[in-house]
Amino acid sequence: MVNKPKIQGTKFETGTVNLLKSWGYKAYRLAEGGLKDEGDVQVELPKEIIFECKARQNLNIHQTYYKAKQKAGDKPLVLAWKKLVNKGSNARRSADGVSTLYIVDEEFLKDLLENYG
Repeated sequence: MVNKPKIQGTKFETGTVNLLKSWGYKAYRLAEGGLKDEGDVQVELPKEIIFECKARQNLNIHQTYYKAKQKAGDKPLVLAWKKLVNKGSNARRSADGVSTLYIVDEEFLKDLLENYG
């Protein structure tokens, strides 16, 4: 039996990697599960950045970010959320409004602002 949420998640992770690569960054998907599960995608910069990717209709952002941050440890974290909703009679769920939001905490935001440009 096909696990549709799993397929959607894998597709979103792969799309995130492809987007980052198209911007010129070295990015790849991380192994899932186990003790070394840090997140879904890693970007190689002077600091490694972890992406936790979620493709779903509803998401408790605070709780999800907290859990992902615990997995990522001391690495900076970006929570990527693609909100999917059913639209009319279409059986496939599609993006609602802005296609994807990228969420960071205050510490990482400060680091980004201090090193921007």
